[in-house]
Amino acid sequence: MQVGSRTLSSPVPCTNPAWGRSAGQARWKPWSRGPQGQQWSLLTVAEPPAPGICSPGGPPGAAARTRRRSGAGGMVSTYRVAVLGARGVGKSAIVRQFLYNEFSEVCVPTTARRLYLPAVVMNGHVHDLQILDFPPISAFPVNTLQEWADACCRGLRSVHAYILVYDICCFDSFEYVKTIRQQILETRVIGTSETPIIIVGNKRDLQRGRVIPRWNVSHLVRKTWKCGYVECSAKYNWHILLLFSELLKSVGCARCKHVHAALRFQGALRRNRCTIM
Repeated sequence: MQVGSRTLSSPVPCTNPAWGRSAGQARWKPWSRGPQGQQWSLLTVAEPPAPGICSPGGPPGAAARTRRRSGAGGMVSTYRVAVLGARGVGKSAIVRQFLYNEFSEVCVPTTARRLYLPAVVMNGHVHDLQILDFPPISAFPVNTLQEWADACCRGLRSVHAYILVYDICCFDSFEYVKTIRQQILETRVIGTSETPIIIVGNKRDLQRGRVIPRWNVSHLVRKTWKCGYVECSAKYNWHILLLFSELLKSVGCARCKHVHAALRFQGALRRNRCTIM
């Protein structure tokens, strides 16, 4: 499995998909092994910030957009994903571990919405992800007006899936996830298709400090809430790949449901060749 990404600090322009590519600096990460032995690799492209606002766009509940990418060999599905959680649970650490294979012991609070644009090829099919890393919010916006009035919440109601992260050693962080999930269900537009929600228990490396037994949480989330559940460790890169594999399955990637998750770039691995996706 391989992932390519562009990282942009919100707000950023999005009128020209090719913006900033010539200024990007690309670097390859070494191969690593994922769950079930699939291979992952990573291409990171850093782009300079620019004025303007990048909105995910699209009406709430809209189906994933598709577009034709030059050289990708077919239509590309685009899925917007929101990452939410209380302060200090490791939301940004999970995203950065997935994209850059890096982890910092220093906790830097997220104060503004951040947008990441990775491109993955899963089982031979290209998928664009728009990962929106949100700072802790006091409440889920009840309507579009409230959503766009707060810069930190822009695009929150129109995503295709939610990743709700909590700290397995902090009971309050789980209560925060519980509250946000309920607000999502109550405030999303009535009549739209059900939006997948994945509950993520981070900091599995601190297992001895767990405050709620894993079985109890898993049973509540899977049986009662009908949501996906994954426990991971951003620090040790444990189950991070599994989380995003489950994410692609949950957003309706039919090609990904009954086959092993093998992600790769098409034609991007030749020696001395770099492809920005």
